[in-house]
Amino acid sequence: MTLMEVQGLTVRRRGAAVLDDVSLTVAGGEVVGLIGPNGAGKTTLLRAALGLVAAEGRSSLAALPPRARAKAAAFLPQGREVAWPVAVEVLVALGRAPHRATAGGLSDADRAAVARAMARMEVAHLAGRPATELSGGEQARVLIARVLAQETPLILADEPTAGLDPAAQIATMEVFAALAAEGRGVVVALHDLALAARHCTRMVALKAGRIVAQGTPAEVLAPASAARVFGIEARYDDSPDGPLFQALRVVSREVP
Repeated sequence: MTLMEVQGLTVRRRGAAVLDDVSLTVAGGEVVGLIGPNGAGKTTLLRAALGLVAAEGRSSLAALPPRARAKAAAFLPQGREVAWPVAVEVLVALGRAPHRATAGGLSDADRAAVARAMARMEVAHLAGRPATELSGGEQARVLIARVLAQETPLILADEPTAGLDPAAQIATMEVFAALAAEGRGVVVALHDLALAARHCTRMVALKAGRIVAQGTPAEVLAPASAARVFGIEARYDDSPDGPLFQALRVVSREVP
């Protein structure tokens, strides 16, 4: 089932295209990794697909009314500062807003969704803590839980593992993989190519606002592709423990 389709998506700033004629389809069961150098257009693509920035072209999500869009896709932005000292459980429950008919209290279904999300991100023990008193990594996991509580068919996550320790990074990507196994879809922008190689079912590489490679991790992270996209020499292996990717050295300092 197709969960998101963008066609010819273009975003211009000061007359220059920062996202240039991008077309992409995401289906249930996929974890699609968006990769590319800084400034390649990953964040812009996610925001344009959601209708959060003005764009040319078409996005199936942006075409939806706001409430329907919030039920179709949940978004985890890159900036994740928690400004108010609300309890963690209250913060996670904000993810249920699209499903609530009124401003009243949470339903039993809402509470169950919040509990599932906190359990998946291993933050249930923090439920009563003020979110502002948590570490940066704990806050990041709580905000991912808020996205999970939205229980949408599709999740768009911008650098969700930034600031997490290695165990939490792996656990987060395993959660996304489990959601895909349940039939949902995940699009995740990542700079950690080793993590992407192990957990993404498909990868889309952006450079200078355009898609320059897409396919399986083995295809997109092959040495020639890694050199073209990132200007690095790298090694990719399908080991008995799964895909392994290692960036070795810079071969080009070309700015995308």
